[in-house]
Amino acid sequence: MICGPLTKTAIYTACLKVKNMFDKTRLMNDLLDWYEELLTQHQREVMHMYYHDDYSLREIAEILNISHNAVFDIVKRVEKMLTAFEEKVGALDFYQKNQQMISDLNALNDARVHAIIDTFEKNTKGEKK
Repeated sequence: MICGPLTKTAIYTACLKVKNMFDKTRLMNDLLDWYEELLTQHQREVMHMYYHDDYSLREIAEILNISHNAVFDIVKRVEKMLTAFEEKVGALDFYQKNQQMISDLNALNDARVHAIIDTFEKNTKGEKK
């Protein structure tokens, strides 16, 4: 075997890396949903191609006729920007916490609670989801 035998530790480590990649992709997509209007059109285009459309850095570079390094730099810079926006504003965190509270309240199966939730959801319809 070229890579050597697969141990439980190696498999576990590989699974963690895949999970972390998936978690990061999901987080970046969520942050883009909330903060993309703060990015330039070019930054939005690169990030959507990379995170939403799952293009590789090389594919994006070819499509946009820019260097691979330029795409890499844009992705890394925007990841930092999106993270900084969330640290300062906290819109995604606030939204996720509200959604969790609504879920917890729905689990109570109380008609009064459901009426309050319905009112809350009607009043917040204009917010991003």
